Amino acid sequence: MKYIYTILLTGMLFVVNNVIAEDENKSSGVAAPGSVELTEDELKNKIGRMGEVEEIPEGFEFTEAENLMWRSDHLSNIKEPANLYYEFEQSGVVADGFTDSVYLRILELNEDGSKNAQLDFFTASRKQAVRPDNVTGIYGNPVLGIYMGGDMKLMQQITEGSWRHFQKLIKVSLREDAVVEQVNFSFNGKDYQGKKVSFQPFVEDIHRRKYDDYADKSYEFIFSDEIPGSLYQIKTIVPSKSQQNTDPLILEVLTLVDVKNT
Repeated sequence: MKYIYTILLTGMLFVVNNVIAEDENKSSGVAAPGSVELTEDELKNKIGRMGEVEEIPEGFEFTEAENLMWRSDHLSNIKEPANLYYEFEQSGVVADGFTDSVYLRILELNEDGSKNAQLDFFTASRKQAVRPDNVTGIYGNPVLGIYMGGDMKLMQQITEGSWRHFQKLIKVSLREDAVVEQVNFSFNGKDYQGKKVSFQPFVEDIHRRKYDDYADKSYEFIFSDEIPGSLYQIKTIVPSKSQQNTDPLILEVLTLVDVKNT
């Protein structure tokens, strides 16, 4: 069998785990009812070896989608302290529905090319916890990791499943199914070129019957080296299966709307 290795220690998935672990530390530690972890045999059949490894096997190549998501230096095009402002909107038939803001402040540029930053992800009661190690000496855009951490917590809540299960499926889908395509988009009145990463990680889940209404969820990420921080937009869609109401069950869009140097 050809093993698939996924690096957690050097990728933004480390941020995702921190986000969810921070939340779990505040809980009772009791697993959610209906938890749907993959068995060891299922993991071996589906993805080979999964987990933290310290070295990349000789000759191993990451996919373009994996590189864009977790292994790129998203912040390399920021040459001076700057403030990045993102807007977030959630809507849909079963969604609470709200808008909020995300501020990423690049505070310092380190000699090794990494950045020290401050991240305010949402405001007031919705504000997400951000650990110092998620914004210190970083190369990847931390907005991506914090969003994905919150997304997996949301999936856990609405399905009564396990966030670890959804995380594993996302890793596999990025490796095996993700599509990368060239796109054009507008930012601050100018046209830019970028790459969109699209995938549906739960479609073929053997456990999808337990959360069938949400199993066709799709993810879209737009990256461009031409904009500070590289991440332009994240969009997730849970489509409706109703013939009477075709509005999505849940639609979330996070978009970069402004950048100012400080």
